[in-house]
Amino acid sequence: MNEGPLGIGIGSACIAMVLAGCVSTREVSLAPDTVRIDTQAQNIMFAGQALPQTLRAAARATLARGYTHFKFADAGAAASTFGTFMVTGSPSTNSATAVIMFHADDPQAKDAFDAAEVLKQYRW
Repeated sequence: MNEGPLGIGIGSACIAMVLAGCVSTREVSLAPDTVRIDTQAQNIMFAGQALPQTLRAAARATLARGYTHFKFADAGAAASTFGTFMVTGSPSTNSATAVIMFHADDPQAKDAFDAAEVLKQYRW
């Protein structure tokens, strides 16, 4: 099997890059601790990649602003699981999701996503 310097199969890396290119995210700052993540999948075939891409974008935004944890502010009724956490209102082909960020010592961080762990989970 052809493996790159990080032990990732070349074919797997190419597939991940193609899939990542079919879903785009855009970040809009709403407040020092809040951003909106706009997610757009190219078509319904890539809608399943919207949630992982949104989680990655939220985690990157959280860490870039000096926070460690985040929650989705506008969670709806539909649910999708992520590890031991529950994410509600998973993005469809087009969505806008508000993300509120917290420091590790904030009591609200207790039930929030750990941004570093999200990036470990979804590291393509």
